[in-house]
Amino acid sequence: MQSRPVAVATPRANRLRAVTVSRQNRSAASNRSTILAGVDGRSLEARRFRDLCVSYADPLGGFESLSEHDAAIIRQAAGITMQTEFMQAAIVRSDPVDAEQVVRLTNVLTRLLASIKKKHPPKRVLTLAERLSGGE
Repeated sequence: MQSRPVAVATPRANRLRAVTVSRQNRSAASNRSTILAGVDGRSLEARRFRDLCVSYADPLGGFESLSEHDAAIIRQAAGITMQTEFMQAAIVRSDPVDAEQVVRLTNVLTRLLASIKKKHPPKRVLTLAERLSGGE
């Protein structure tokens, strides 16, 4: 297991100092072994949430390469995506849906994903000719 330095406030003068915290001494959410605490990861909704998180994080280098802040934004985007999917299903079933709420959620989702993509510009994709020639 790897350790990583973490800033911790010391009692004296509330100064931050770096200490090494092992991966075993952190919460499951910090270790990202569970995406959400207290949620059974086997449910349909939990699997969909996890799939959305992975699909949003993969183009950015995967969850392991993201900061905690960016990972939180990805999780928020996945949750909002699920909410809009539930509302879209209700529309298809002809259930009453607050159209204004659908628009708000969609706008928030767009802003969240744009903020992440700004920090992580897309990598250049090699053409077939470049791949065959071994160029980068």
